[in-house]
This record gives sequence, structure tokens and C-alpha cells, in this order.
Amino acid sequence: MARFFKRAPAPDDAGEAVAPASLEPTRRLRELKPDPDRIGIAASVPFVRLPEPASLFADRAARLRKVAPGHPLAGYLGLLAQVAEAQAQVQAALPPPPPESGANLALRLENGMPPLSRHGIEASGAFAACLDGLLARLDLAGAPEPARIALDALRAATPEDRLDLAIQVHEGAIPVERLAECVFVAAALQVLMAGQAARLDTKALKPVADGVCPCCGGAPVASLIVGWTPADKARYLACSLCGTLWNHVRIRCTACGSGEGVSYYGLDEVSKDVQVETCTTCHSYIKHLHQHRDPSLDPIADDVASYGLDLKIAEDGFRRAGLNLLFVT
Repeated sequence: MARFFKRAPAPDDAGEAVAPASLEPTRRLRELKPDPDRIGIAASVPFVRLPEPASLFADRAARLRKVAPGHPLAGYLGLLAQVAEAQAQVQAALPPPPPESGANLALRLENGMPPLSRHGIEASGAFAACLDGLLARLDLAGAPEPARIALDALRAATPEDRLDLAIQVHEGAIPVERLAECVFVAAALQVLMAGQAARLDTKALKPVADGVCPCCGGAPVASLIVGWTPADKARYLACSLCGTLWNHVRIRCTACGSGEGVSYYGLDEVSKDVQVETCTTCHSYIKHLHQHRDPSLDPIADDVASYGLDLKIAEDGFRRAGLNLLFVT
């Protein structure tokens, strides 16, 4: 039987340690007096880390290949590995995407909006090139029938239909009847948006809102405790769309911003470096990955691989705060 255990913040490593059953997690949080340098909110910690498209998708493919064998979702993880490998090939073959106009970027930033918008998808043929490249490189002969049907449907779709679907995915309004197609559309969008985000000026980026990517406005797929200099053990949210990482205060809900009622849970069957962070204020949760202990952890791959955590925490009435565009359930 799966054993579900609760964790609560501890000041010794600014991470999560098993909480005594006699202590309420909210009480532990009130007693905690975090050192800002240890929870990733010191002035020296970069607000944003832009994606590195040249390695992002290849590293993700390698992680998916590693976690797939023997996993209950091995078939789907293998499919996503194929998708990530195709993303890496498309990214390497395509020229850098054209940047949005300087005037548009400045206007959006001045008004507290993410600099990248849907206009970067509509205004050029960059998305079409990304999707065409992806469809040309994917061979799903051994994949489940729904995946093959979805791929064939996209190949037969008109450019207008493909673009309309891309806009829906970008805005998070994913049509339920086309979920399988949206996986491939989202994969193409990730290639496009990662390329666009990588060319932004980090100094110009500003916080937008809780749980909103400061580059493209996408939702986070997971929360990471990173291990790179100068942000060792700082917390970053990983964008599900463009792959940007942005700093977020630890022990605070990524959805509503509350610092009350935040707890951490894990499963014996899942790596101790992958947990869920829950908030009893808004009853949401997000995956919490200790990348500083295991640098190979990937927000997309390990979110799928830890699906057992989603199933278990949903039983307690929590809803997902983030979004994995390659695993919409």
C-alpha cells in the first residue's frame, strides 16, 4: 500500500523535513523565521533565468528516456521522449524566430504585461515552421492509436485550423475533444516560445502576478529548488510554455500568494526529491522538485513521472495550480 507522508518547512536547510505528527503544519510555518539568503529572495538572486533552447529539449528527452523503463506510464513517457527529441531537432534546424517589435515589447512592459504575446505566433510563419518541422520528424509507427490519429489529423489540417488551435493552447483554453492534437501543437509552441524568450533582456523583465510567467504569461508546470550559482537553494517556477524560470518566495503559494497553510507531501513510491506543495487557503497544489539534490530532474518529465502524487493529492480535494501542456488530463 502506498504511504503518503507530510512534510513541513524546516529552517536547517531551507527545505522540507518530516514534521512531527503532533504539530500542525500551519503552526510550524508561523514559528519559522526564514533567513532570506537561504530561501532564495536575497538581492543577489536573479529574478529570471531564460531558457537555453540548444540544450533544453535534448536534456528533457534524455530524462524521459531515463525514467520510462519499468514505469506504469512507460508508453507515454517514451512518446514524450520522441516528441522532445523532435523538438531538439527542429530547434537546431530553424533560424532564430523573429523578435516582436520593440514598440510592442515596450508597451507591454510599461503596462505590467509579459513581453511575449500571441501576436508573436500570429504575425509570422514561425509557428507553422515549428509545427511542420515537428510533424515531419515524428514517426509514431509504434505509438498508441490515439497519438497516430492525432498526428494524422494535424497533418491534414489547414494552416488556419492549426493556428487557431495554437492560439487556444497559448491561452490555456485547450479543447477537450482535441487533447491529443494539442500535445503536438504545444510542443511546437514550446520550441517557438523558448526561442523568443531566450532573446529577451532579463533586466527589463518584471513580476506580473502570482503563477504567471514574466516572459510569456504562461502557467508554471512545477516549482524547482535549484542548485546553480548564484541561486543555490533558491526557488524558481518553471514555465510550461517557454521554459523560463522565475524566482518565487519559498513557503508561499504560487497560486494565491498565501503563506498560511502551506505543506509538502510525498509518496514512498516517488523520489524523495519530488513532492507536492499544497495550500489550504486556495486548495491548490504544485509539484516541488529538489533539483539542487538531483540536477537531472526536469519539470516536464518528472511531473509526468510523478503522476501518482497528483492522483493521491486530488483525493484530498486539492486542484492543480500549474499546467503541463504535454500532459493535460
